[in-house]
Amino acid sequence: MGLFEPGRPGRLTVPNRIVMAPLGRARNDAETREPGDLSIEYYAQRASAGLIIAEATHISAGTVSRAGTGAIHTAGQVAAWRRVTDAVHAKGGRIFQQLFHLGRKADPDRLPGGQLPVAPSAIAATGTLPTPTGPTPTGPKPFPVPRPLRLGEIAGLRDEFELAFTNALAAGFDGVELHAANGFLIEQFVRDDANQRGDGYGGTLANRVRLLLQLVDSAIAIFGSDSVGIRLSPHFTVDGPGSSDVHVIYPYLAALLGQRNIAYLHVIEPDATPADRKIAARLKEAFGGPFILAGEFDRDSAARAIDEGRADFVAFGRLYIANPDLVERFALPEPVLNPPDEATWYSGGAHGYTDYPTLAQAQARAQAQARVGAQALAEPA
Repeated sequence: MGLFEPGRPGRLTVPNRIVMAPLGRARNDAETREPGDLSIEYYAQRASAGLIIAEATHISAGTVSRAGTGAIHTAGQVAAWRRVTDAVHAKGGRIFQQLFHLGRKADPDRLPGGQLPVAPSAIAATGTLPTPTGPTPTGPKPFPVPRPLRLGEIAGLRDEFELAFTNALAAGFDGVELHAANGFLIEQFVRDDANQRGDGYGGTLANRVRLLLQLVDSAIAIFGSDSVGIRLSPHFTVDGPGSSDVHVIYPYLAALLGQRNIAYLHVIEPDATPADRKIAARLKEAFGGPFILAGEFDRDSAARAIDEGRADFVAFGRLYIANPDLVERFALPEPVLNPPDEATWYSGGAHGYTDYPTLAQAQARAQAQARVGAQALAEPA
């Protein structure tokens, strides 16, 4: 099965095509946003993945929302993440760091001085903030109308990303993934429903992808092109209608990324997407390099995607939450999987984070329970 063949996302040679998707779990320190012992254990447990893409990590103090999300703009955060990468490498794993800026989806109550979030244009995201800071008479808070970035501020934004790339290298990550998906700042520039600028960062296709490509080039200068990945979500419409020219701008962008010979292109497109809306095949062809698909795949649908040439790697999210040894479970003729407990995704603590049993642990527990039962039956009444 192609799922278990070695592969090469950029400079790395990985033992299988199973990728751990970036999963925000809100387990970092609430004040410092540094990962701690739980995060070290969590990532090390999953080191058998072909590649781990660590949770979306904030590049600065001006982009935060949910309590407990990670960041990498202080020396303490760099040192804490170094403990994570060292633990993964000690188990033989490989790990990229996903970096992002929330843009218009940041929470003003968590930003320094209660400042407004920044975005390409003064257009609020649809919906509500994921973690309201307190109850209000009308319920959760809607996303605020952001402040448009001034043209002269974009260089400073690029500097913040460049510092994050430098810090990720110092923290021992094997590479970085730019989070240009899920309606966050980079994708806000790409999408014409969120970007109505009239300067060199808005309007035309070339202008709307300009920031993303500048950030890619900065990451390449620090890590090398073969250690830089990008995540895209062409179908994302949760916080707005999405781009009106999805089938034009994303192939255009994929081709430009391919010219840079980056490590991989990571695209969210569930296998169940209607055929007339699918775009991943066009992006894979335009990109021409290692291609990761994500979106509610199971083992068999992932294997088909690889065997049919639709993907080189497949990323798994929910399944990796509940199954630290997912690779080993997938290798069984009939995988036995732990179901994820959604109530604990952001609840804090070890429960639902590091206490999901491996297959070996589950089997040992079952055997121990069977022995206890047998002894009870053998005891005289």
